[in-house]
Amino acid sequence: MILDEEELIRKCVDGDRHAQTLLFDNHYEEFYLIAMRYLAAHEQAQDVIIKAYTRIFKNLVKFQSQGVGSLGRWMRTILINEAIRLLQKQKTIRLAENADHLEVESPVADALQQMSASDIMTLIERLPPGYRTVFNLFAVEGYSHAEIADMLGISISTSKTQLKKARHHLMSSITKEEAYGTI
Repeated sequence: MILDEEELIRKCVDGDRHAQTLLFDNHYEEFYLIAMRYLAAHEQAQDVIIKAYTRIFKNLVKFQSQGVGSLGRWMRTILINEAIRLLQKQKTIRLAENADHLEVESPVADALQQMSASDIMTLIERLPPGYRTVFNLFAVEGYSHAEIADMLGISISTSKTQLKKARHHLMSSITKEEAYGTI
């Protein structure tokens, strides 16, 4: 039985366990990958996914009544916010405001061309949590610095600095990987 999105939402709001399971299963794999980009630990990713779905099912009636926007985007936003809450609760995000000392390095395009997507994701996972969070929100999710600043409770300048530091860290990591021939 295939349900359109509107019908699926209605059934979930009505407490239909089959529809809720279907919604969960349809997005679980995507959610896991997103959670791992922010948290880089399987258990934490699982916890965040469960918290996100709890919030999703609790607030689905509000989404239904508004009737605007993409369900998937709304759900991803909840998941990302749950990941950020966990990082803030653990106090693992350290955000610095000043990036004046960072130099822009020359591109490492040759090394990037030799790397697989998996290698690049591994380097992103190794970023410190603050860098990784801002990098994911900006470069992967497409949020603006103003939106990131609002989400994390920081200044726009701090968001920009964290992104610059993340890029610098990634470039350094790529250069090291190339030098040691591990790519």
